[in-house]
Amino acid sequence: MGSSKKTAQPQPDVVARLTAQVEALTARLDMLEGSPRHSENGNGQNKAPQSRRDLLKLAGAAAAGAAGSILIGNVPAAATSGAPVLLGNSTTNDSNATTDLFPTTATAPSPLFQATGQGVSPTTTVPATASTTAPLSQSIPLIGAIGAGGSLPQVGQPPAADYPGFAPIQGVGGVTTIAVTGGTVQVSEGVNGYGAGATGIGVTGESDVGYGIAGGSGGIDVAALGSGRVLQLALIDSLLTSPPSGPPNYTANDFEQVRDGKGIVWLSKLGGGWRRLNSVITVNPFRIYDSRPNARPANSMTDITIAGVGGIPADAIGVVGNLTALGPAANGFLTMFPKGSSLNQVNSLNYSKGVVALSNHVTVGLGTGGAVTVFVSGNGATNFLFDVGGYII
Repeated sequence: MGSSKKTAQPQPDVVARLTAQVEALTARLDMLEGSPRHSENGNGQNKAPQSRRDLLKLAGAAAAGAAGSILIGNVPAAATSGAPVLLGNSTTNDSNATTDLFPTTATAPSPLFQATGQGVSPTTTVPATASTTAPLSQSIPLIGAIGAGGSLPQVGQPPAADYPGFAPIQGVGGVTTIAVTGGTVQVSEGVNGYGAGATGIGVTGESDVGYGIAGGSGGIDVAALGSGRVLQLALIDSLLTSPPSGPPNYTANDFEQVRDGKGIVWLSKLGGGWRRLNSVITVNPFRIYDSRPNARPANSMTDITIAGVGGIPADAIGVVGNLTALGPAANGFLTMFPKGSSLNQVNSLNYSKGVVALSNHVTVGLGTGGAVTVFVSGNGATNFLFDVGGYII
């Protein structure tokens, strides 16, 4: 007897399910091909996929979504060249849609994301140092950035470009030029990173109006660790009253500290204005003036140049020393004051007739030409001398 085969007929529910999946795939492809896309350049102009390659990639993603019930409406992280990379699971990049990146243990530590500035080779990366604590294979840093024209430090023998750090965000500074007294200087700026060259800056902040770097803390706002050094460049000439000298020509903040082109530090005063942060520099004592044998007459004025003499710098603003009267002909006094200023009633040294020698310590500002003036009172002539022990800068 002959036998006959029966063709299996699909069950109605299976046919309905397959039909629904095909329709869903078709609808997804239509949506992906024609729906608006996120701007590629931030100018608000959206672009739908154009090339066959784009559509094939999106079709593959849609098929995967149908098979695994994965919601898709954005571009995968492995985006087509020229297309934006949208992370998370929402085309609106909802802040609630966290994107987790897990570095594999099969690769060496490297930045999970990196931005490279202009003028830097695309092969240049911010290499990370492997952690010394578990997990040893973790990728550090999370974000790396190389500024325009930036260069990595050379370490090791033979030298190799490297950035030895563990910070989650690391940067290698790009080259920039800033104005200083007498010209410009080139520096390299980085954020929590390496600034190339002898004038490289690790952390910088700048603002057209306001504050470059601000810190607020219940403890210490800004602290210099390591060697503890703090570098402060001079104000540019346009901000100084007598370039390269100060004081600054603008209203001071409370509290503000700046320095001029001569290295003088200026501090804001309570109530406004500026004052110098002066320093007394001691020297090996030396005699800068001796009237002997020609005694100076009563009511005479004697000028003594201090700045630029005996190693005292030309920009010194004061002098510290001993003023001595020798064998005065009558009772009297000596007054030392800055040259060019008015004689006042403050006596620097009082003496008696016939005393062999009488000294007094004086601190006096320097006047015109970096000099002081000594006045001899009107009762009689006397010899005097002045010994320098230091100067004020």
